[in-house]
Amino acid sequence: MDLNLSVEDLTLQKISREFARNEILPIAANRDIRSKPSEAYPWEILKKLDALGIRTLTVPKKFGGYGANHLQQAIVSEELAYGDLGVAVSLDQNFKFTQLICNETTEEQRDRFLDDFLTDPIALLAIAITEPQSGTDSFLLYEAPIAGPRMTAKEDGNDYVLNGTKHYISNGGLAKYYFIFARTDPSKPMSEGLTGFIVPKDTQGFSIGEAHSKLGRRLLQNGELVLSNCRVPKTNILGEWNKGLDIFRKMVSGALIPVMGPARLAYDLSKKILKESSIKDDQWAQMLLSEMYMLIEAGRTFLYSAAWHGGKESDESKRRLMSKVFASEAAIKVCRSAMEIWEHKGDLHFDNRPTPEKCWRDVLSYLHGFGTNQAVKLKCFPMISLDEEEHW
Repeated sequence: MDLNLSVEDLTLQKISREFARNEILPIAANRDIRSKPSEAYPWEILKKLDALGIRTLTVPKKFGGYGANHLQQAIVSEELAYGDLGVAVSLDQNFKFTQLICNETTEEQRDRFLDDFLTDPIALLAIAITEPQSGTDSFLLYEAPIAGPRMTAKEDGNDYVLNGTKHYISNGGLAKYYFIFARTDPSKPMSEGLTGFIVPKDTQGFSIGEAHSKLGRRLLQNGELVLSNCRVPKTNILGEWNKGLDIFRKMVSGALIPVMGPARLAYDLSKKILKESSIKDDQWAQMLLSEMYMLIEAGRTFLYSAAWHGGKESDESKRRLMSKVFASEAAIKVCRSAMEIWEHKGDLHFDNRPTPEKCWRDVLSYLHGFGTNQAVKLKCFPMISLDEEEHW
């Protein structure tokens, strides 16, 4: 891995860093404390990001986007997350799932959906598989008909009629297009009876239920999707019939999280407190800050390594999976240490300014986001051969 970022990488980093600090960070704390999740998302920020070309960052150039690679995606997401992790994740959904609308669709589907997505400055994407009774069993692929999502999709003429509920869906209620996975053959396991569908938000029978109130990432709306006799034309099938799991696997195995953004903010806030207080001479605080720096460097390098290898022959699913586990747990420890420094100063309180407490609440979400850390470790284990040496 080349640890030196290219001129193009550094330009993207500078643009997104300045935007996060000047546009997102000043409003994030105030929106974080809003009681209604549906009122927290800053649509004006999304419009400005669209004008910069960031909303469509990973759309291939041949389709009219910037064509950013995995590493550039990771760089931009991290910088946006310094301003607010929820805002960063709302864009990260677009970064990840534009490959669905660009690479997994038919030419006819792209003609219908892609141009609209590119030209609508507030168009967001979402993927939906989690349901009230299923989550980790989908991620670990428990091969039984009773495991995984139970939403049904029954054939009726030229349509499929979808019934069921999805919940905790990132961008749920914000997105314009949803990639929804349902059982087209409930008698078989997910690997043989799951199909993906492209469902626009204005589809009849599709509605948003509860907007979940959360501990952290409160600017990002996680919503409940209710499909009641929702008629989706067969022309909206994503990929092959009953082969939806193949597409879903690509999405979860390639997840790169922007969790080092809030960790860096917590670190910077701690430096500010130490600089302004007498505890800067306290060796306890000095050791905490040094450890925070170490954890950020290690977590960031792991994530960047996974991103840099993305799409190359050296790419390994276990590298991407385990970077999520390590980085999330490192970020949580960084933010907790920052809270201890602020508390020692007697300044750990809630107001309309950036605080380590908000950073900590935000990063906690990645203990379970994109698979619980325990499930990710179990998913990674089969990729580790007990009889072969690792290709370090």
